[in-house]
Amino acid sequence: MRSDPSPTTRVLYLAGWGRSGSTLAESLLDQVPGLVGVGELKFLWERGLLQNRRCSCGTPLRSCQFWVDVLGETFGGMPDDATARALDAASRRFRTRHLPGLLLKPTSPPDADRLLWYYEILERLYRAIAAVSGARVVVDSSKFPSYLTALLQSPTLDVRVAHIVRDPRAVAYSWQRHRHDPDAPNGAQMPRMHPGFTALYWSAWNLATERIARRSGLSYLRFRYEDLIADPDATLRAITELSGVPAAALPVGERGEVVVPRTHQVSGNPMRFRSGPVALRLDDEWTTGMATRHRYLTGAVTVPLRHRYGYRDT
Repeated sequence: MRSDPSPTTRVLYLAGWGRSGSTLAESLLDQVPGLVGVGELKFLWERGLLQNRRCSCGTPLRSCQFWVDVLGETFGGMPDDATARALDAASRRFRTRHLPGLLLKPTSPPDADRLLWYYEILERLYRAIAAVSGARVVVDSSKFPSYLTALLQSPTLDVRVAHIVRDPRAVAYSWQRHRHDPDAPNGAQMPRMHPGFTALYWSAWNLATERIARRSGLSYLRFRYEDLIADPDATLRAITELSGVPAAALPVGERGEVVVPRTHQVSGNPMRFRSGPVALRLDDEWTTGMATRHRYLTGAVTVPLRHRYGYRDT
């Protein structure tokens, strides 16, 4: 590893298995002065540059002034396709299939010594985001435990982990839904997954996140999606305390809804495109819509971790 000065860019890493509410959490955190939410940066190269998908502000990423400024600060201009492909290839080394190895050796990413150039670009990227936005903390909702290990190889990044969890039965039900992805090429649907596989991934993904954070001595907070909905101010206060930024009250509309401004998230759940008044309501459709066999299967597979997170049989 290189010998570098003390960390200069603080990163609040939103971790957790997909469909757990990280996009909502990030949209709320983006309203806190000093924080800037930029979506799933792991996919910046593929979805942002190579596919030119839309920023959450609605503009194709290569035309979004925020990202034009950030990438200009990082590279001295918009990177060409060859550079984007090389960075995408490096990012793909930090994938779900590395979960078993991370459970055994939580802080050892694949080919660490060969990717020093990649880690240096990540350092420049996060530093540029902070500089362009004027924020003290960059909020990255990439979620992957494996990608977290990539950030830990960059000595000028001060990484803190906010780990969101959600009832695995609700998560499994969400992964079964047919949902259109308005930003995917050729109008594709969002990915779907069988509840059995979702339950296994939910357990392994969350356990790996915990192990990486603890073995690395990171500042770490686990919070529940359900608590974020029930008491958003208290939950966000705890997260912002973790980030080192003073808490701020959320702007609330006349009917008690939260007012969400436009953001610059590079990837994530399609709800990132929503702005304006957003009602914080618990999505518990799974309690009536989930097939009984899938509910029992998911509950049985996840029972040890589920109970530890406070999700009992219902």
